[in-house]
Amino acid sequence: MLHLLTEQQRDKVLKEYRMRLVTVICGAIVFLSFVGLSLLMPSYLSFRGRVHSVEAGNLAKESSIESIKSQNFQEKIKLVDSNLEALKISIKILSPRESYEKILNSLPSGIILSRYTYSLIDDASASLSVDGVAVDRESLVEFQNKLITNPEFKGIDIPVSNFAKKKDLLFSIKFNLVKPVNK
Repeated sequence: MLHLLTEQQRDKVLKEYRMRLVTVICGAIVFLSFVGLSLLMPSYLSFRGRVHSVEAGNLAKESSIESIKSQNFQEKIKLVDSNLEALKISIKILSPRESYEKILNSLPSGIILSRYTYSLIDDASASLSVDGVAVDRESLVEFQNKLITNPEFKGIDIPVSNFAKKKDLLFSIKFNLVKPVNK
């Protein structure tokens, strides 16, 4: 039937067919794009939810780290001292703060304390525990010797396993705080 038309009409019909074909192809592309987007939407929403929960968790961790940093260790020791004074316990040994200061005065360079524990045994003695990191064995031995020379610290115990590495030694020292005998 196309051969029955004139050349000009035939070109017009072919042009019309091509326009219809382009319109159908464009419509199919738009339809497939919408289908693809609708199939990706649940994944996107799930991802955004996870991102928000991770960000909220990071903010919570940062705020807890900031609160831990803001709580000074010295302030905690002073609080314990004030509580002991409030109870009016007659302690004949150093307070937690004073014993901590003595330990700090015994610290050589290369020692970092991470934990300090003070447990009252009776009115004349207390149990102390100090954990930390030493740069090398020599600084740990120096710290032990400084503690031994203090007459208020007795029974200083550093496990041999603390000396297993040459550098960056994690250590835990346990000892007792006693009232020195005045002669």
